[in-house]
Amino acid sequence: MTTLGSHGSHGSHGSHGSHGSHGSHGSHGSHGSHGSHGSHGSGDSPLMASALALTAEGLMGYWDGSVPVPADSRADDLTRLMRLDPFPRAVVLAQEGGRLFSVVPKAAAHVLRGEDELLTLQRPGPQKIAEQMAEVRTAMDLRADRLPEILAQQGDLLRFFAAQQPLGFDRKRMSNGLIAAMHDTVVAQEQRIKHFCSVLRPCDLSPQIQPVIATPGHSAYPSGHATEAFALATLIAALRLSGQGTPDAGLVDALLTHLTPVAEAAPDVDATVLLYRLAARIADNRTVAGLHFPVDSAHGALLGLSLGLGFVAHCLGGGGTFPVPEFSARGDDWQGDFTLAKWCAHLGLGTGTGWKRDSGTVAAAQDWSVLPQLWRAAVTEWGPGPAA
Repeated sequence: MTTLGSHGSHGSHGSHGSHGSHGSHGSHGSHGSHGSHGSHGSGDSPLMASALALTAEGLMGYWDGSVPVPADSRADDLTRLMRLDPFPRAVVLAQEGGRLFSVVPKAAAHVLRGEDELLTLQRPGPQKIAEQMAEVRTAMDLRADRLPEILAQQGDLLRFFAAQQPLGFDRKRMSNGLIAAMHDTVVAQEQRIKHFCSVLRPCDLSPQIQPVIATPGHSAYPSGHATEAFALATLIAALRLSGQGTPDAGLVDALLTHLTPVAEAAPDVDATVLLYRLAARIADNRTVAGLHFPVDSAHGALLGLSLGLGFVAHCLGGGGTFPVPEFSARGDDWQGDFTLAKWCAHLGLGTGTGWKRDSGTVAAAQDWSVLPQLWRAAVTEWGPGPAA
């Protein structure tokens, strides 16, 4: 698992607990300027508390405690959500996001479910892992070139995406809140499927790998960095396209048109493709570092895409009105290294072959759902949005 870096300090929950330091695999906590959860548990000094009490006593005068209470002082849902301190706001959003998905075993595979099956992954077998070790060895030769990226991406992915799209908290507060909510949602499912799969890391198989950074203490497959990077690319691309006026009903399809071999190889720079190129490089850097096999990245990317699309579909309204693609992939079918071009070809969008199978749905949004309200506010930070 990675972190969202400068996105805020979601992980320093202060004296509330050490939830923010999830271990050496990354501090879930630095979600960035999204807010420092540390204030949730920290108290003022005894001197300050005493001074405040003395000031109140000196100024209050006689008061018997009587106050007028309005019949209903609540603002709308979104206003109340954004008035919350960062930690309770994150919990409210994570609870809704967490209800959208589940991961369950199915025969030799594991299934990501919404209302229906969205993604079926089958872990690679021992022969495939042995074959992939040669790819890890080849990738090790890139360490000198990639080391600054590898080190920075241990704890901050969002800064890399912010280099392509303006994501400053002062400019896109709602978008940052939505990104943080999706990140929490994605990590929960990512870690669940890792737990089920439990694939050894390259360094577990050979001491000659010598990773250049600490090896996380969970399954190599699927890659968490790939999952989170591709989910981030999906959400940011969807916000950007929606802000530019793409209708809600066609948003998922519009995004997917950028994930074909033809679109990926087009000579003109495409902002959506560029987001996914970044996600693919982040994933590949983990193989260069000695932590992952290419198949980990390929299927982690697919998991991130599925989670990102499902999250967006719920924000749009969910249910049968906003279906998302269903995918299925076997680890033993992946050949060679991981590249975005090869990954797009495996998706099989519009070809009738590849990973795409059918379509599925996520939970329909209710009147009380807060993620769709946050989505609509976030879209306006990217442009006028779809025509009413």
